[in-house]
Amino acid sequence: MNQTVSDYRFKFSVVTAVYNVEPYLAEAIESILAQDIGFEESVEMVLVDDGSTDGSGAICDEYQQKFPNNIKVIHKKNGGAACARNTGISHCEGQYISFMDADDRLTSSTLSDVYGFFSTCDANIPFVSVPIYFFEKRDFGHRLNYKYECESSRIIDLAHEYSFVQMSASSAFFRHKILQDRSFDTTLKYAEDAKLIMDILLDYPQYGIVPSGRYMYRTRNALDSALNVSKHRKEWYIDSLKYYTFWALDESERRLGYIPDFVQYTIMYDLLARFRMKKFPDDVMTSHEKESFLSMLFRALQRIDDHIVMEQHNLSPELCDYLLSIKKAPDSGTFVYDADAEDQYFHYSDLDSRSSGSFPVNLEALDFAENELTMHGFFKVYTRFPTPSKLFLRLTSEKGTQTLDCNLEEDRSKGAAFNEHQLSVTEYFTASIPYKLLKTKTTVELCMLSGDHVIRFHKLKRKPEFPITKKEKIFRLGKKSYYLSLSPQAFSFKPVTPVTYLKRQTKRCINAVRCRL
Repeated sequence: MNQTVSDYRFKFSVVTAVYNVEPYLAEAIESILAQDIGFEESVEMVLVDDGSTDGSGAICDEYQQKFPNNIKVIHKKNGGAACARNTGISHCEGQYISFMDADDRLTSSTLSDVYGFFSTCDANIPFVSVPIYFFEKRDFGHRLNYKYECESSRIIDLAHEYSFVQMSASSAFFRHKILQDRSFDTTLKYAEDAKLIMDILLDYPQYGIVPSGRYMYRTRNALDSALNVSKHRKEWYIDSLKYYTFWALDESERRLGYIPDFVQYTIMYDLLARFRMKKFPDDVMTSHEKESFLSMLFRALQRIDDHIVMEQHNLSPELCDYLLSIKKAPDSGTFVYDADAEDQYFHYSDLDSRSSGSFPVNLEALDFAENELTMHGFFKVYTRFPTPSKLFLRLTSEKGTQTLDCNLEEDRSKGAAFNEHQLSVTEYFTASIPYKLLKTKTTVELCMLSGDHVIRFHKLKRKPEFPITKKEKIFRLGKKSYYLSLSPQAFSFKPVTPVTYLKRQTKRCINAVRCRL
């Protein structure tokens, strides 16, 4: 893949497939014109009008007239995004090629940041990736942005960092020569990006990341983007499995003789979107097609190693155990209650499921009344475990242990489900503690009675508005003040006395002096 700047007219070619995006197209083009790398010196745009029926084609022509040396416009019959991109590649004269969608944009320093990294890395690095951030209807980062948390540009070696999934061609910048013998699969309406990238990574299992760049992905208020409508298209279910999922698994074995962890992880990440479907739309597949799709889905799951399933980011415990039970045998696993840990789980021949106590308890609010405080929150219960008959607080102090029952209300609509099979239910609770029970240092644990067994939760998670953190903080409760803190396992209440206050202030002063030194 040796290539030099002198081999190309431009540093970057930005290929954009254009189809009926009149309200957004100018903003996308302007984001490229504003690149601080210098548009006229360093960048060309290849706008492929894929048979637009609105004013998109005319907008392309207007910009081409303004920048005839930098903007190419190709008008063609509608053939889909993959076909349009392939057409655009054949007209590129840039050292690096990107595929920005016509309703998205790049931040102004993205191309210069990517070019700077390419200038320093090995010539065998096939592409560079930047983070994706949503805008318009949603305003947050993509769930795969965890791979950019290092905040510095570097090379990802998928042999070791196999969970660093890359499926988007829009947020990637490819060496021109790596695309000479490759193209987007025009039989796919979804996952054509992922297939091209997988094809490259099977030969070159490394790529670069540049966290300072940003690909801005528009989630339209009109809810008409490909991402929004995909789950209502048959191709997202059947064709994606046939021509991407099984292709990737089979092609790995053909080229390498095995399926690398990074391939398995990427495929499992993609399959999870299907396994999170509570109900499949009635108008998308016939009953026969749905049966065929589910058969394919479960066959693909069988080719994924257990540890790859369990290591998926953003995988709920109940869905994780459901997938493992399917891989082993439907509803398999031996129920185990651990009395010492006050927890329960399912044991398989070679691993254990997530336990009941590891399901997070989400703490939403804390109200301080005249004589008591009241907590509000919720948690999920896996339906394979016995239904909880009650939730209670266990208060432990030097005076002993006592329990307080909580109000509990089940909401099945908020639980997880797959194909109308309920996997979990959500339990909302309120828990009140009279101040008179907090006269001495007290630890408060949340427990539930599941069948005949006591389950102790050990993953308490606070929502942003919940006032108690892991750091001790003084609160006025009734006539007394307390230090309150939160750990993953329990709350801690400690009365503020002159001695404890003096010790706390002294410790603060010592720490402040140490920081200055």
